[in-house]
Amino acid sequence: MKLKLALAALLFAVGTAQAVELGVTANRDYSQTPDRNGWGITVGQKTGKIGLTGGFERYTQGTNDTNRYSLVAGYDVATFGDLTITPKVGVAYVDPTTTASGWQGTVGVGASYALTKNVALTADYRYQTALQTRVDGFNGNVISGGLKYSF
Repeated sequence: MKLKLALAALLFAVGTAQAVELGVTANRDYSQTPDRNGWGITVGQKTGKIGLTGGFERYTQGTNDTNRYSLVAGYDVATFGDLTITPKVGVAYVDPTTTASGWQGTVGVGASYALTKNVALTADYRYQTALQTRVDGFNGNVISGGLKYSF
């Protein structure tokens, strides 16, 4: 029963969202040796201070390309003028080309700086850790920067 109520509340929050956000990111993954660069796209919705974002990231390193699919929740804790700070928590499915795929948990913090009413610069830090041992090699730090458009 509690799960059904939580799911209904989530669907209601997404359905009444105030803003849809589309974003692009450039990423640096420090979990592998050598470090890897990547890019990503995000789609999110915000209701007040709460945000829910789905993302896709692509990393390349020789023959070991990796796709990462994520779902992240955030809560805006502080705003200083046009700058907003948001702690985040989420899950991700990591799909490398040369090893087994699996699930990770993530925790981090993000910042967005409004350039206009609809466009913002973003910066994020996250620590990712395996929820399945077959993706332990992807545990570590990731930083990213990007742009998002809200409408």
